[in-house]
Amino acid sequence: MRVLLGALLASAAGPACALSLQTVEPRAFGYTVGDLVQRRIVLDPDREGTLDPASLPRPGRSGRWFQLRAVAPAPDGVRLVYQIVNTPEQPDRENLPSVSLRVVSRDGRAQPADIGPFTLAMTPVLQLGPYDKVQSTDLRPDIAPAPIDTSSRRRRILAYVAALPALLALQALPWLARRLSWRRAAPFASAVRALRRLSAHGDDVQTRCRALRRLHDALDQKAGRTLALDNLGALFRAQPALESAREPVEALLAASRAAFFGQAPPPSLQQLMQWAGQLAALEARQAG
Repeated sequence: MRVLLGALLASAAGPACALSLQTVEPRAFGYTVGDLVQRRIVLDPDREGTLDPASLPRPGRSGRWFQLRAVAPAPDGVRLVYQIVNTPEQPDRENLPSVSLRVVSRDGRAQPADIGPFTLAMTPVLQLGPYDKVQSTDLRPDIAPAPIDTSSRRRRILAYVAALPALLALQALPWLARRLSWRRAAPFASAVRALRRLSAHGDDVQTRCRALRRLHDALDQKAGRTLALDNLGALFRAQPALESAREPVEALLAASRAAFFGQAPPPSLQQLMQWAGQLAALEARQAG
């Protein structure tokens, strides 16, 4: 905004009074033929009064370079719209015309006010020579691009990231449920849990007998019948994956028979848990 002091002449009815009118000027460079240029003259109606409409310039040609296209009065001043109607052969500077106005003060007195010219840098439509004739000191830096608002996209990405584990969990939930239900229903895995609970009661003969009976029940459940050493082949025909555990199964059944008939004490809990763990591992591998 460029502030121009209007030259106010003293009226015959009273002493001279200095008025300050403001002009909002266009940029001072970057024009060629056909461009529109706007000047806005602003004053404070409470302090300075109003512009006399009869003093406003009329649209029309103004010299060689400009034509006044529009005069738009406003409550706080007036807007003058010029169009460049000629083109220089080389880059050059030309002045928007000065304006002589009258300001009517609040007491009804009219005082003159002059708005001075404003210089513009203009260029031809096609420039073949160097741009060294006009060197504008009003050049402005490049306008930085407005930042792109990415807040909504960031929120969407964060929502996706937060939802991804839930989606993966939903996808894995059926498999996990089947896996957990199988592990609970698997005979040897269930026997391992039972033996761990029994181990909390010590390693006496009664606890060993209960653990041996629990592991024997798991073998019967796996084979689908009551097992003994003479029908052990039924287990491996029903569960071929347990074939590699034939030796510990035979030892387990032999220990069970000896304990049942009082020929020998039952194996220790550590030995029973070792056999149960080996069978549970083969059972899990078969299910996986």
